[in-house]
Amino acid sequence: MRTLKLKFNSVSICSKKLQGIKDVEYLCLDKSQDVKNVLFDLDREGFLQLKHLHVQNNPDFMCIVDSKERVPLDDAFPILESLNLYNLIKLERICQDRLSVQSFNELKTIRVELCDQLSNIFLLSAAKCLPRLERIAVINCRNIQEIFVVDGEYDAIDHQKIEFGQLSTLCLGSLPELTSFCCEVKKNRQAQGMHETCSNKISSLEDKLDISSPLFNEKVALSNLEVLEMNKVNIEKIWHNQLPVAMFLCFQNLTRLILRKCPKLKYIFSASMLGSFEHLQHLEIRYCKGLQEIISKEGADDQVPPNFVFPQVTILRLVGLPELKCLYPGMHTSEWPALKLLDVSACDQVTVFDSELFSFCESSEEDKPDIPAQQPLFLPEKVFPNLEELGLDGKDIRMIWHGDFPQHLFGGLKVLQLKFDASAAVVSSCDNLLILLPSSSVSFRNLKILEVSGCKKLTNLVASSAAQSLVALVKMQVFGCRAMTQVVKSEGNQLAREEIVFNKLKMLSLLDLDSLTSFCSGNYIFKFPSLEVLFVVGCPKMNIFTTGELSTPPRVDVMYRNRGAPCWDGDLNTTIQQLHRVKLLDGSSSHSNTY
Repeated sequence: MRTLKLKFNSVSICSKKLQGIKDVEYLCLDKSQDVKNVLFDLDREGFLQLKHLHVQNNPDFMCIVDSKERVPLDDAFPILESLNLYNLIKLERICQDRLSVQSFNELKTIRVELCDQLSNIFLLSAAKCLPRLERIAVINCRNIQEIFVVDGEYDAIDHQKIEFGQLSTLCLGSLPELTSFCCEVKKNRQAQGMHETCSNKISSLEDKLDISSPLFNEKVALSNLEVLEMNKVNIEKIWHNQLPVAMFLCFQNLTRLILRKCPKLKYIFSASMLGSFEHLQHLEIRYCKGLQEIISKEGADDQVPPNFVFPQVTILRLVGLPELKCLYPGMHTSEWPALKLLDVSACDQVTVFDSELFSFCESSEEDKPDIPAQQPLFLPEKVFPNLEELGLDGKDIRMIWHGDFPQHLFGGLKVLQLKFDASAAVVSSCDNLLILLPSSSVSFRNLKILEVSGCKKLTNLVASSAAQSLVALVKMQVFGCRAMTQVVKSEGNQLAREEIVFNKLKMLSLLDLDSLTSFCSGNYIFKFPSLEVLFVVGCPKMNIFTTGELSTPPRVDVMYRNRGAPCWDGDLNTTIQQLHRVKLLDGSSSHSNTY
């Protein structure tokens, strides 16, 4: 492939010295100042051989293709595969007019970033919808209103579906004015002769959709779309409410839906469309402050409580949704048979699950009470058959430990992450949580990773009997639990010395635990046959690791500060005693200000 990268200040360099540029397949233009349309000063034939074009950091560029001044659009970029435009602050249009059948016909990838004067990417005809386009990313373009605009006569587009049959990935970020993915334009008959003005200000000639219209209207079909990611987009809804079932099938291959900081979204799906997302595997919603429910009631049958099935969803993350109240605003059930990772945090108005509803699920039909309209997000036995990773915050942690859940419910769990927000609402909900894993807690025999941070009232992490069940634990991290005095709490009268073996534990981190005096003060036999490293930072009161018998490998790397060489003084107890004696445990970790 012939590649040319140009960084210049004047078009005169190009026109005089770059006569062979017409054979280039990859062209990168950077910092070409005082040039309004450098491309056709380089090749007036329309770049017939070019496959990849990257233009960036040009303060004067206004248009990529201007058919009236340079070359017929039929000849422009016929085999171009990728178009990357970055930081073109005056770029108003990529093409002066709508695309012809041949131009950009092989285009597969479009990436546009920091082009603040653009209101749309391409003006298309109903018959020209970039048939090979696979990936679109439009980022930080503050005036983008539509990604594509389709124009035509009234009769030509009224009954025609707009298809992007190969588009698999769509990423939209920081587009505050975006209202539609593809907007239909119908020319006013009085304005038929003003097409040149329309190219400069499309909005002056078109009957646009209402500003509250969905991102995807009833005419758009994205039958191959697999990934949809949106960040900082002000749309109110993603899909049209009244779409027929056949139109929802135009999104049937979606596998990954990620939404971040979309403040106007009130819901994600309508009840009538859920069956169209059978291939969805990853659903992630973060910091959408107006979101009230995941599924709206629109299109639902009020006579029968719906059952929502997400057959292939393996990852579900709901984070920072202060207005979220429910999965669905009414009686319902849901099934997530493939779910492996569930992360719910900073969703203060919703309960993830409720032990009372578990007893409802196990009741016989005649004994079952009515399902409450305001349900928790999930019924436990429907959600957790294959769950391996669970992330929760304060109120839901208490629900697990103190709820009447069956012992097998979390039996397959491998990673448990417990998060405690510093805000008053969340911290107050776990003020009474004094021990995380009491002796009566559910079993976590497959748990591999345990992380706990910022729990101000926690005095012990785990009861001794519960510690005996953590046989698969590989990593344990405890950060910023200022009231914790021991990690493992002694239980009752010990008539015989009990053995607690962390057979697979390789890493133990104890950071910023102001009150910690030891790992355990009971007379137990602790064995750590696989322990490789102990981080102990910001634990000024810790003067011994454990008072009972202790067995570790011949050497364990003890890290007592954020950086530096590890310490070892023959055995773990002696090492901790020596560090305490010279006050090397008095510092704080690099994370101490985050709790």
